[in-house]
Amino acid sequence: MPSLAPNRALGLIAVGVLLATSTWFTGTAAAPLLRKIWDLSDVQSSWLTVSVQLGFIAGTFLYAVLNLPDVFSPRWVFFVSAGMAGLFNAGFTLLSDSLASALTFRFLTGVTLAGVYPVGMKLVAQWLRSSLGWGLGVMLAALTMGTSFPYLIFALGVDLEWRVLMLSASGFSLIGGMMVLVFLPSGPFLRASAPFDPHMIWRIFRDRSFRLQAFGYFGHMWELYAFWSLAAAYLAASFQHSDSPLQGSVPLVTFAAIGTGIVGCLIGGWISRRVGERNVALGALSVSGILCAASWWIFEQDGRWVTAAVLLWGAVVIADSPQYSALAARSCPPRYTGTALTIQNGVGFGITVLSIQLTAWLAHCLGWKWAFVFLAVGPLMGAISLFRLDGKSEETASCESL
Repeated sequence: MPSLAPNRALGLIAVGVLLATSTWFTGTAAAPLLRKIWDLSDVQSSWLTVSVQLGFIAGTFLYAVLNLPDVFSPRWVFFVSAGMAGLFNAGFTLLSDSLASALTFRFLTGVTLAGVYPVGMKLVAQWLRSSLGWGLGVMLAALTMGTSFPYLIFALGVDLEWRVLMLSASGFSLIGGMMVLVFLPSGPFLRASAPFDPHMIWRIFRDRSFRLQAFGYFGHMWELYAFWSLAAAYLAASFQHSDSPLQGSVPLVTFAAIGTGIVGCLIGGWISRRVGERNVALGALSVSGILCAASWWIFEQDGRWVTAAVLLWGAVVIADSPQYSALAARSCPPRYTGTALTIQNGVGFGITVLSIQLTAWLAHCLGWKWAFVFLAVGPLMGAISLFRLDGKSEETASCESL
């Protein structure tokens, strides 16, 4: 296979990950359509998204226990997982005749995505060393673009037949997997395949540096998906409270708020090459934590100021995410990078299920003015953990761990 420049390899991985994870994000876009077609309640339709999250969590533990990204070629793991995600997504589209069967297919789609997103990060780590934070920032920017896309569909009023949307995602997933397998050579920093070790998911946490950055990541995840999932409801309530003329623009503002994360990921990755991943993560986490704590005050402001605050929030809430993966790759056992990244993602996404449900419940009890304030607990605990992480040890960490 011909050689490839690192930046071109990074671009190929980012596009491959974006296409392969399309089965994840389009489920969110199809839910409002299926709610009408299948006469689903709000709770039932929400499970079309939650089931994918739960499947992803289960899949990360399965892939990590079996050490799949490290025992086998990550390019092949990525390809097979992307293909299976497309297959299960097509099964959901063509074979689902009840909510139970639909949720089963969505759950299985989530399981296979555990071999796409974390493995994509390992592929980036095989191509980049000193600029790993930047590379992962580019990859996360692509993922953020996919996350925000369903909101753009609603904002533009695009009415797609749901089966076309879902089958297109299956095709994109297969194309993304094939791109990585066929056109991406093995990276110059590829480690030899690791032996199977089912205990490795526990052993990686023995390293203090890995443990501290992992807890920083967990605090970040406590906030991130709750913000992404519930920002539209928060904005709608705030605009209604102030009788803002922006009340009809909630989907567009939500799309922009999540979409600014693309800029946050890219800027954060670029800065990390100069100040280090730990400092970027600590800074972004601190700013987003402050915005959480001040969300009750932001809620009561004029709609234009609320929009500006939420756009800033959207940029910083994801800017630190790729930096944790870079820190994890530097501090985990060299031959088990894939396992470490996968299990860290699994625990993090498990936390999001709890934080989303808790925030929604608090909004019901206290109102949206106060609901996001409690998310500040995550950034606070995460920032404390990162503060204890020695920045010098990060900067001098052996790049051989990649």
